[in-house]
Amino acid sequence: MNVSIDHLTPADLRTVLAEQHRYWGDRDMRSLHHPTYVHEFGGTALAARAGGVVGYLLGFVAPTGDGYVHLVAVRDDARGAGVARALYDRFAELAAGRGATGLKAITTPGNADSVAFHRRLGFAADTVADYSGPGADRVVFRRPLPPGVVVGPARPADAGELLTVQHAAYVREALRYGVAIPPIVEDAAGVGAAIEAGGVLVARDGGRIVGTVRVRRVGADAEIGRLAVAPDRQGGGLGTRLLTAAEAAEPDAARYVLFTGHASDRNLDLYRRLGYAETHRAPGPTGVELVYLAKPNPTG
Repeated sequence: MNVSIDHLTPADLRTVLAEQHRYWGDRDMRSLHHPTYVHEFGGTALAARAGGVVGYLLGFVAPTGDGYVHLVAVRDDARGAGVARALYDRFAELAAGRGATGLKAITTPGNADSVAFHRRLGFAADTVADYSGPGADRVVFRRPLPPGVVVGPARPADAGELLTVQHAAYVREALRYGVAIPPIVEDAAGVGAAIEAGGVLVARDGGRIVGTVRVRRVGADAEIGRLAVAPDRQGGGLGTRLLTAAEAAEPDAARYVLFTGHASDRNLDLYRRLGYAETHRAPGPTGVELVYLAKPNPTG
């Protein structure tokens, strides 16, 4: 099953509630689907789509530092395809980008399927007496998020190292198209000016910069660009985390927009997986055909 993960919208929530028996069977769970989880925590409310919605997750980052999963469900015809795991993986990335240090969820002691699922995902499970009130014990699941990488604003002193990461990340793209693309020809002064203007984020692992991205507001949209991950750290989710952080830096934008080269399949796969859809194509300044993509912000 080809599944993409993006944000759950109010319309999606209404659809889910209209057919909630397909997700929850005989249990009436409608009271737990308050619209607040979409309107106020829309950045971490997720939909798994394969044509229509086949699964969803409602969650948020609590002041305790926990990425709390309130509900996760998969439609009856999509079970066994890894949909719930994909939702959890995406939520973990979003929660980490918002400063969470761990994941948390709960279930009733008799829900053996949920206990087994969470244990497969690496959660510790502990039964807490009276968690939800007198006599209402709950199984509490916890899993730490990997420490080390921190995403935050770039500093003026980062310009040289940031430029090195950017050049190393984009050299393959330049070779692919046979032209000197803008991220390759940019110099330290240009990077420094971008940092001074604001909107440049970096991922740090200890004292090393391992990735970067830029975001700026243009009208109602937030333009995201220069996403770069050090070659030895690619494939580990840093690109997703940086893109998530860029979106979070402009929470009031109506849309997030970006572009990439038409033959940059890995980039296109990432953006589409994160909910971006192609809007149009046009030649860039070097003659390379660029694919422009956008994603609406459900809370913008």
